[in-house]
Amino acid sequence: MFKSLFGGSSNDLPSAKLPQVNTFIDAIVAGRPSRSVTVESVGGKGIVTRESLGRPGETAVLLYTTGAGRFRAASKILSSNGTSTVFEVPRRVALVGAATGAQKRQSVRLDALVIGGWRFAPAGKGVGEFVRATIRDISRGGCSLITDRAMKHGTMVEVKMDLNSAGAPLMLLGEVMRHEEIKTSGKQSHGLRFHGLRPEEDQAIVEFINRKQTDLRNRGLA
Repeated sequence: MFKSLFGGSSNDLPSAKLPQVNTFIDAIVAGRPSRSVTVESVGGKGIVTRESLGRPGETAVLLYTTGAGRFRAASKILSSNGTSTVFEVPRRVALVGAATGAQKRQSVRLDALVIGGWRFAPAGKGVGEFVRATIRDISRGGCSLITDRAMKHGTMVEVKMDLNSAGAPLMLLGEVMRHEEIKTSGKQSHGLRFHGLRPEEDQAIVEFINRKQTDLRNRGLA
């Protein structure tokens, strides 16, 4: 049945036609209502998303937007636990619509540096004073936090960043998903996944990305 619903190319799909890390996809599992979740990783092990969406072996329809357009794909759940779901990388995808300029800007991580701060949030609430830090690769799903100290996978932090000089700084809860040392500077880079993003916070991030992308285009850099 899925072969008749989903056209496309070979198993080796270009990355531009697959879900992008730290963007949202709509997943319809076994005919249940659609769920919008964040993509954590895409690779040989499958497409990993936040939240438990179903049981291994159940079929799903994935809807998502990349810079190449709006796509639909059939997939199966490979594994699932209380916090994430692993989908099989689809063999075929169907283009269901061209990406608009706004969709393209919203689906990417923006490689822009923002000076902000962070503090530990062990119970989902920030504790203590904010420590100065650099924030980059900002998206609706997460960001990179660059600090002087390394933090373990799963550490909860609160980050503060000023994305609009006319408004109050955003203070967002994030979970450390990956860590690496920046060899050239000795700083520590942490990939954060946002938790509990409110609609107004999501909109603030989208508007920041759109403004930066517009500025880059006006300067001939995008």
